[in-house]
Amino acid sequence: MTTKKYNERKTQLTKYLEQLDEFNWHHPTQVSDMIDSQHERDNRTYYLAQLSLVLFNNYQQSYMQIGQMLNMSSRTARRLTIDYQQEFDSLEEIMEELQNGEDW
Repeated sequence: MTTKKYNERKTQLTKYLEQLDEFNWHHPTQVSDMIDSQHERDNRTYYLAQLSLVLFNNYQQSYMQIGQMLNMSSRTARRLTIDYQQEFDSLEEIMEELQNGEDW
Protein backbone atom coordinates (compact mmCIF):
# COMPACT_ATOMS: atom_id res chain seq x y z
CA MET A 1 0.00 0.00 0.00
CA THR A 2 1.36 3.41 -0.90
CA THR A 3 2.04 6.05 1.70
CA LYS A 4 -0.49 8.38 0.10
CA LYS A 5 -3.30 5.82 0.28
CA TYR A 6 -2.35 4.94 3.86
CA ASN A 7 -2.46 8.62 4.86
CA GLU A 8 -5.79 9.13 3.10
CA ARG A 9 -7.30 6.10 4.85
CA LYS A 10 -5.94 7.22 8.22
CA THR A 11 -7.45 10.68 7.68
CA GLN A 12 -10.77 9.13 6.71
CA LEU A 13 -10.78 6.86 9.79
CA THR A 14 -10.05 9.86 11.99
CA LYS A 15 -13.15 11.55 10.59
CA TYR A 16 -15.22 8.43 11.27
CA LEU A 17 -14.04 8.29 14.86
CA GLU A 18 -14.87 11.97 15.29
CA GLN A 19 -18.36 11.20 14.02
CA LEU A 20 -18.67 8.46 16.63
CA ASP A 21 -17.70 11.00 19.28
CA GLU A 22 -20.02 13.70 17.92
CA PHE A 23 -22.15 13.65 21.04
CA ASN A 24 -19.14 14.67 23.12
CA TRP A 25 -18.48 17.66 20.88
CA HIS A 26 -22.06 18.96 20.93
CA HIS A 27 -22.97 18.11 24.51
CA PRO A 28 -19.79 18.27 26.60
CA THR A 29 -21.68 18.81 29.86
CA GLN A 30 -23.57 15.55 29.37
CA VAL A 31 -20.54 13.31 28.87
CA SER A 32 -20.78 11.90 32.38
CA ASP A 33 -24.42 10.99 31.74
CA MET A 34 -23.42 9.29 28.49
CA ILE A 35 -20.88 7.13 30.29
CA ASP A 36 -23.74 5.49 32.14
CA SER A 37 -25.84 5.06 29.02
CA GLN A 38 -25.80 1.46 27.82
CA HIS A 39 -27.43 2.56 24.56
CA GLU A 40 -24.56 4.94 23.77
CA ARG A 41 -21.94 2.33 24.62
CA ASP A 42 -23.72 -0.23 22.46
CA ASN A 43 -23.85 2.18 19.50
CA ARG A 44 -20.18 3.03 19.81
CA THR A 45 -19.20 -0.64 20.11
CA TYR A 46 -21.37 -1.57 17.12
CA TYR A 47 -19.80 1.02 14.82
CA LEU A 48 -16.27 0.22 16.01
CA ALA A 49 -17.03 -3.43 15.21
CA GLN A 50 -18.28 -2.51 11.75
CA LEU A 51 -15.17 -0.41 11.09
CA SER A 52 -13.01 -3.30 12.30
CA LEU A 53 -14.81 -5.80 10.09
CA VAL A 54 -14.50 -3.64 6.97
CA LEU A 55 -10.80 -3.05 7.65
CA PHE A 56 -10.20 -6.75 8.32
CA ASN A 57 -12.24 -8.22 5.47
CA ASN A 58 -11.98 -5.55 2.77
CA TYR A 59 -8.51 -4.14 3.41
CA GLN A 60 -6.83 -7.23 4.92
CA GLN A 61 -5.56 -5.28 7.93
CA SER A 62 -4.22 -7.21 10.91
CA TYR A 63 -5.77 -6.92 14.36
CA MET A 64 -2.69 -4.97 15.44
CA GLN A 65 -3.13 -2.47 12.59
CA ILE A 66 -6.87 -2.14 13.25
CA GLY A 67 -6.18 -1.53 16.92
CA GLN A 68 -3.69 1.20 16.10
CA MET A 69 -6.02 2.89 13.62
CA LEU A 70 -9.05 2.79 15.91
CA ASN A 71 -7.14 3.46 19.14
CA MET A 72 -7.91 0.17 20.88
CA SER A 73 -6.06 -3.03 21.70
CA SER A 74 -5.54 -5.72 19.09
CA ARG A 75 -7.40 -8.09 21.43
CA THR A 76 -10.47 -5.81 21.33
CA ALA A 77 -10.24 -5.58 17.54
CA ARG A 78 -10.17 -9.38 17.32
CA ARG A 79 -13.10 -9.76 19.72
CA LEU A 80 -15.19 -7.26 17.74
CA THR A 81 -14.57 -9.07 14.45
CA ILE A 82 -15.62 -12.36 16.04
CA ASP A 83 -18.65 -11.09 17.99
CA TYR A 84 -20.31 -9.08 15.18
CA GLN A 85 -21.46 -9.76 11.62
CA GLN A 86 -20.36 -7.35 8.89
CA GLU A 87 -23.35 -5.29 7.78
CA PHE A 88 -21.59 -2.66 5.66
CA ASP A 89 -19.64 -3.16 2.44
CA SER A 90 -17.41 -0.09 2.71
CA LEU A 91 -16.16 2.64 5.01
CA GLU A 92 -18.24 5.11 3.02
CA GLU A 93 -21.45 3.22 3.87
CA ILE A 94 -20.59 3.41 7.56
CA MET A 95 -19.96 7.15 7.31
CA GLU A 96 -23.25 7.67 5.48
CA GLU A 97 -25.11 5.72 8.17
CA LEU A 98 -23.45 7.79 10.91
CA GLN A 99 -24.32 11.04 9.17
CA ASN A 100 -27.93 10.06 8.45
CA GLY A 101 -28.53 8.03 11.58
CA GLU A 102 -30.04 8.93 14.87
CA ASP A 103 -29.05 12.15 16.64
CA TRP A 104 -26.39 11.23 19.19
